[in-house]
Amino acid sequence: MSAGKTFIELKGIEKIFPGVKALDGVSFDIREGEVHSLCGENGAGKSTLIKVMTGAHARDGGQYLIDGKEVHFKSTQEAIAAGVSCVYQELSIAPQLDVAKNLFIGNLPMKGGLVDHKKLYEESARILAELDINISPRTIAGDLSVGQQQMIEIGRALTRNARLIIMDEPTSSLSEQETETLFNVIRKLVDKNIAIIYISHKLDEVMYLSDRITVIRDGQNIITKDKDE
Repeated sequence: MSAGKTFIELKGIEKIFPGVKALDGVSFDIREGEVHSLCGENGAGKSTLIKVMTGAHARDGGQYLIDGKEVHFKSTQEAIAAGVSCVYQELSIAPQLDVAKNLFIGNLPMKGGLVDHKKLYEESARILAELDINISPRTIAGDLSVGQQQMIEIGRALTRNARLIIMDEPTSSLSEQETETLFNVIRKLVDKNIAIIYISHKLDEVMYLSDRITVIRDGQNIITKDKDE
């Protein structure tokens, strides 16, 4: 995988909770079309950093730049609008809705004040085909496996024009076959110049997928290196 230009820069990011400095000067960059793994023990600060990047937490110090411009997200919706999405371990699928409505949830195509169902299903089929996901857009999401539901969440990020997709322990509940499907989807995303932050304790996956790796310990980034280094 060959990564492109730097488009996100984190400079000295700090986050303080009562009695604890969860992030203490975290700095690294993210390039277009790279898989950038984030490693560290539980409690190292990875989850807090994700929440700062996705607008769930306001930072208490440092700079967060996208395309060289500083951003201050006040909500996850603002981050999504800027191209930053996250697929969490706890998936946010609406099980009673079909795949298409889950892909475009909160962002349904409209025509004349009503949902444009023709466009909804056509666009959903296109996104699923792009990712080589063999699921009908009309399938009820609750009938899908965990791995298939995860693919729908990744597809949802594409409907929102994501430039960075953060994946938090994405294979923790997947079978071996579903894991291989995920890896294939990650390759397709990278080919589209989308960056991935991959968070996992499974170092074999980290070494297999990554272009670069950042290690975080006690709220500080210890090192950022190319995988081969």
